[in-house]
Amino acid sequence: MGAIFSIGLNTFREAIRSKVFYSMALFAILIVITGHFLADISLHQEKRVLLDIGTGLISFFALMLSIFTGTSIIYKEIEKKTIYLILSKPVERWKFIAGKTAGLLATIFTVVGIMLIFFLLELYLMRISPGTNILKATILILSEVIVVVAITIFFSSFTSPFITGMLTIGMVAIGRLLPDLKHIIQMKYEPDFIRSSVESLLQIFPQLYLFIPNGHDFNGVHVSITSDFVNWSFTFWSTAYALTYSGIFLFLASIILSKRDLT
Repeated sequence: MGAIFSIGLNTFREAIRSKVFYSMALFAILIVITGHFLADISLHQEKRVLLDIGTGLISFFALMLSIFTGTSIIYKEIEKKTIYLILSKPVERWKFIAGKTAGLLATIFTVVGIMLIFFLLELYLMRISPGTNILKATILILSEVIVVVAITIFFSSFTSPFITGMLTIGMVAIGRLLPDLKHIIQMKYEPDFIRSSVESLLQIFPQLYLFIPNGHDFNGVHVSITSDFVNWSFTFWSTAYALTYSGIFLFLASIILSKRDLT
């Protein structure tokens, strides 16, 4: 555990010092604050506009930070040859993966926490009560971050930052559009072997639409943080799904990295 903590702390410090991290974090916070002005110009829909835009922006920038700070997280260590110093000590490669994951998650969770504080302050100044839905939405956002970070580290364990970014963005896009893609396939193609194969293939992709705070249909029902939202049971099982899915990808990343010749 000591090795994992040390690697995670070092990763956190490196990410905090990153110019990309600072620029994206500052931009994200400023965008969340501007939701106040968008709410002001709405026609008596301040609560809906502010909550929808605020949670949506937090979710979006959390995803962007997950992708852009994670694409080179392992590649950079190999390029700078610092990974040799770490692995020359009695540190298993799975601990290296675990430490990198923990450090990256700590970094993104910190930014999400800061954005959430600004957002709650904004709601307080507008005299809007977010209720418990904001807590559920935050848990769902962080669950999606865990999945995306795991996917990013998985691709980063065997390919370049550019390809890692493209593959991760592709999986995120498909994961968020899965219900729509399935509907298109069912509408366009008759039941046959190819359709069944494509539908089975789509099951491999993460069901990221489960973690969107609002603006999506679940079983034909439109959910929004400002009205009827998901219950705690849904939140719990979505989080369990995220942890299971990310665990599988991190396990695969550990296996791939252990097979790589880094000598």
